[in-house]
Amino acid sequence: MPSNVLPLAISWAVLTLIVIALAIYKKRLDGHIDEHIHVSVAEEGVLKEQLAETHRSEVVEKWGKALTVVVFLYGLAIVGMLAYHQWVVASNVGFK
Repeated sequence: MPSNVLPLAISWAVLTLIVIALAIYKKRLDGHIDEHIHVSVAEEGVLKEQLAETHRSEVVEKWGKALTVVVFLYGLAIVGMLAYHQWVVASNVGFK
């Protein structure tokens, strides 16, 4: 096993925990969003709050999707690096 895998695996685990935390945060945000349509002038403050909450939820979703792709590709790169290392070690066994 290459010696530089542990720091990569730790950073991958931290990124994964961030993605999980974002998913939990988004779930909590979506639980508080008021889905009723407010159109009267008296409810203007409620409308602004509703728009802010929706925007916040959309931003968290955008970052969650982007980080999920990064975590997947980063994990794939780590697995590819390990597989390549094992292949090189296995192909050099008989030549020492």
